[in-house]
Formats: sequence, C-alpha cells, structure tokens
Amino acid sequence: MLCIAIAFGGYWTSLPPDDFLAWFAANSGLIARTIPVVAGPALLGLVGSLWLARRERGVRGTWAIAAAAMVGLALVTGLYHLPANAALANGEIPSEAVSATLRTWLTLHALRIALGLAASAFALGAARHE
Repeated sequence: MLCIAIAFGGYWTSLPPDDFLAWFAANSGLIARTIPVVAGPALLGLVGSLWLARRERGVRGTWAIAAAAMVGLALVTGLYHLPANAALANGEIPSEAVSATLRTWLTLHALRIALGLAASAFALGAARHE
C-alpha cells in the first residue's frame, strides 16, 4: 500500500483526468494481482497467531487489536476501494469527477496504510511478548 501511495499517488494526480482513466483502465489489473500475494500471507499469519495465542491472556488483547485493524482495512477496501477501482477501470466515473474521486481514494488509502501499520505494530508487539 505504501508503494501504491508513493509510486502512483503523485503520478495519478499529475495526469489529466482522461489520461488517468486510460492509465487506470489499462493497468489497475496489474496492481490488483499483487494484493493476494501480500494480503494472503498477512491474513494467514494473523489468523494463525490469533489461534495460537487464544489462551494467552497477556497477548490476546494485542493480537485482537491487530486483527481489528486488519478488519478495518478490509472494510475500507471492500466498501470503497474495490467499487471505486471497478468504476474507474470501467470508465464509469466522468472526467469532471476524477479529481475528487482520486482525492477521496488517496485519503482513504492513507487510512488503509495507517491501519496496516497499526496491525503490523500490534502484531509485532504481541509476537515479542509470547
């Protein structure tokens, strides 16, 4: 997610709306294919860690906070980013709405980054105390 924000956010906002829509339609599938590669192991590791720590009161809460952050990240992704990505890729967003849509997309993406970092920090904290 950091890579998308750093590498693409500035580039996307520098493009005229129609150029951005064309780029997104042509390339968003490439970005989408990388998500399972990162998210799958992260979720598997978190679920496994929650299972292993289920009886350890000292770290159970920390793992639960990490899980809650991941759930929040998944909710923002599912409720906003996936539908917005589909609308952008399919040309359903009019050119005059692209800038506002992209600002909202990037703002909520920053929230996803924060939730992902929080999940990582709490998971690391829990793992260090086991």
